[in-house]
Amino acid sequence: MKNGSYFVEREKLNSFMKGAAMNEEEGLYIYWETDPKVARRVLPPQFELVDPEHPLVYSYFVNIREPTFAPWYMEAGIGILGARYKEHSGLYFCNLQLSGPGAQMGLLSGRESSGLPKKMCEKIVVERNDDIAHTVVEAKGRRIFEAEIEIGSYNEPTMEAAFPKLVPGASADGYCFLFKYDIGWDSDGHMILPKTALIGYDSVTDYKSYEAASIKSIYMEPSLDDPWSELVVVKPLGAAYSINSNWVRGVHALATFEGKESDDLFSYLFAGRYDRSTICAGHQRYGQY
Repeated sequence: MKNGSYFVEREKLNSFMKGAAMNEEEGLYIYWETDPKVARRVLPPQFELVDPEHPLVYSYFVNIREPTFAPWYMEAGIGILGARYKEHSGLYFCNLQLSGPGAQMGLLSGRESSGLPKKMCEKIVVERNDDIAHTVVEAKGRRIFEAEIEIGSYNEPTMEAAFPKLVPGASADGYCFLFKYDIGWDSDGHMILPKTALIGYDSVTDYKSYEAASIKSIYMEPSLDDPWSELVVVKPLGAAYSINSNWVRGVHALATFEGKESDDLFSYLFAGRYDRSTICAGHQRYGQY
């Protein structure tokens, strides 16, 4: 078998993540209204909410069957939809979870190149039987998310206007906010974020299929490390089951924060990227999940 090398010619690296795409995604997309106080608490202060009284949560659970940069993997994500920074509005991701053969490359490439708040988990399940679809996300022995949806119509009729029917061959633009930060240390040996960049992540989704659905059940087990359940369901709005491909159109810096304004952001960015074991003295986990 041919061996690789820890030295790779620079010319070969010109294709690193070039044309990155998550092709042939299949799975569930679920929307609900959450508590305004919760949404404001988890959203960094640089953002406003488009609708402060009715903040929306967006979540998705997919099998990415043909990524351009890794073997297949499973991915789940959750965030606040309707965040606004100056003239830009979009999704603020709280966290993404990955599992499967390509999960490590999916995590490293997305987190290091774009700032996506990705973590690894033990299991993500996406399944469909006839008009019923089901998903499970398990992280560190906790079932942080489980839901069942039924293909047909949304829970909330107004979703029809907010999310026009996406016929096969249709494309839709997506925009999300991400943070990339430098890590440093102060004179007392505390880790700090001396500089943080706010990133605009511009993507396009090409649809093979899109079927509206109603939410039949959602369960989120509390977790210290992955607190998805903080984004409580106040009102289920609807869901969808889709097969699509998503590709990155552009990633660009919107702003740079320094000093205390940058370091204060760590309170908002920590839980989506790290576990509590990094900040507490007494921790242990035995066995394998």
